[in-house]
Amino acid sequence: MLLLLRIFFIRDFDLKKTAFILISWLVLLAFSSKAQDTTIKNSIIKFTRIEIGGREMPIEAGYDIEHYYDAAEFEFTTIPFNENIIYKYRLTESSFGDIEEKEWLSTKNTFIKTDSLESKNYVFQIFAVYPDGKKTAMIQTKLIIENPWWRSWWFWGACFVALFGVFYGRERFLKFWADEERRHTRQVSELELRTLQLQMNPHFVFNALNAVQSFILTHDVVSANNYLSKFANLIRLFLDSSRSKYITLSDEIRLLNLYIEMEILRFENKFDFRMNISPEVNRLFEIPTMILQPFVENAINHGLRYKETKGVLTITFTNQDKYLLCVIEDDGVGRENSKKIQSKSRKGYQSQGLKITQERLQMFNLMSSTDILFTIKDRLPNQTDCGTWVEIKFPKNY
Repeated sequence: MLLLLRIFFIRDFDLKKTAFILISWLVLLAFSSKAQDTTIKNSIIKFTRIEIGGREMPIEAGYDIEHYYDAAEFEFTTIPFNENIIYKYRLTESSFGDIEEKEWLSTKNTFIKTDSLESKNYVFQIFAVYPDGKKTAMIQTKLIIENPWWRSWWFWGACFVALFGVFYGRERFLKFWADEERRHTRQVSELELRTLQLQMNPHFVFNALNAVQSFILTHDVVSANNYLSKFANLIRLFLDSSRSKYITLSDEIRLLNLYIEMEILRFENKFDFRMNISPEVNRLFEIPTMILQPFVENAINHGLRYKETKGVLTITFTNQDKYLLCVIEDDGVGRENSKKIQSKSRKGYQSQGLKITQERLQMFNLMSSTDILFTIKDRLPNQTDCGTWVEIKFPKNY
């Protein structure tokens, strides 16, 4: 621009001279521009050596390496080389194609060394800055350091599956043994229940045979014959029902009626009998076999037989909420008076019927996971013939 102004204000304007000056200026300007462009295009930086984990690697755009190769060294140079060049570099983490923004570091060395690299994806970037401020193009290489096998997704997935399998197998194993233990416990309980049932059968038969013996000794042939006939029918019904752990309420009532008729014959009409069944009671409801007979036997043999006057035995069946309620009631001498009388007349003897029944109920409740309840108390406390009141509750849903 200064040259043009100078030419413009020359007094003695010479066309040839002016043209020469303009051409010279244009050539100089073109040469200067060309020299500047050549410097930018021909100045480059390149890697000369890359070492990873102590092993020299071929120079490539990226590396996929194991986790234990956690050190890397990069050597580089510039063309043209200048001792005053400053190198700008950074080692950044990259994920899903995005490179983390990180501050550029400076060095005059022609190598960079890094160590203790974690299992991540890295990008190493570097460019050179000449003393006149001009920069080379940036070059980069990628490092993908794999996770160790114990940090891989498939390892943790396998651990989760294995752990789940261990806990699931443990639960299945414990459940199997718990089921086996319950099964064996149930078998033992059933055998013990059958044993107790067999213990009670001889007890009942023994009392019946004693009654027959008593009739024979007193030469009461008609009563003995009648008693034996009822006894045969009762034994047949009892054997039919004893094949099962349960009996319908209707069949149990038949057995009780027949048994009580035999006892009335045995004690020569010493007591009357009443059976009260509520209309809403389901007679097909099942209860444990021969569970009521020992309570009736106890009321007759330990209450009514010692009463000086004629007694009354009452059996009532009703529904009470979730239970079938059976009440066996007598107006005999009561439990305490019966014990005193027995201690004088039958020393050393103790009735086993009620004890066996209690054990049967405990075993039955354990085996069937139910709760059959029974209560025994004095009917009219503080009276001479206070009587006995027995209540048995059968859950309807067992």
